[in-house]
Amino acid sequence: MSGRLRSLATSAVTAARTAVERRSVAPPIGRREGPTVLPSNKVLQSILKEYSLRSVIDDDGDLAVRWDSFSIYFFHYGQDDEVLQARLYLNRRFEVELRPTLALVLDDWNRSKLFPKAYTVLPDDGLVGICAEQAFDFEGGISRQQLKFTIGMWLQSLQQFADWTEEHV
Repeated sequence: MSGRLRSLATSAVTAARTAVERRSVAPPIGRREGPTVLPSNKVLQSILKEYSLRSVIDDDGDLAVRWDSFSIYFFHYGQDDEVLQARLYLNRRFEVELRPTLALVLDDWNRSKLFPKAYTVLPDDGLVGICAEQAFDFEGGISRQQLKFTIGMWLQSLQQFADWTEEHV
């Protein structure tokens, strides 16, 4: 190994060790100072109301917001319901024979967009549905202001997906 290459390798190792040492004393990612919330239905309903959106709780206890061509549901996962998922369901349904074609169209979305993730579903009625979703683990809590911003961004990106499907599906 040449002297220059050895020097670069040594510098890289030193930088990596320093980064590891710094990380071990830093607070865990997601831990914040100040008041935090978890995204409960009560908090989400309040935020949705601030966005002038009418929400409902369905028979399964899931929070939903409905538009003419789609609905967005909020699902909670994790031991303390700390993982929140916002899932859009298009109202349009398709014959099962179209599923491979729909998957190819949705693959185009997934390749060209960072989020939301889009896919097909096959509910009990035998017709293919289209979904898109955003999710995040809020285990460390989040400020209410940041949660409101996050929900707003999710709603906007999910609505953009719904608009995109009107043009491409």
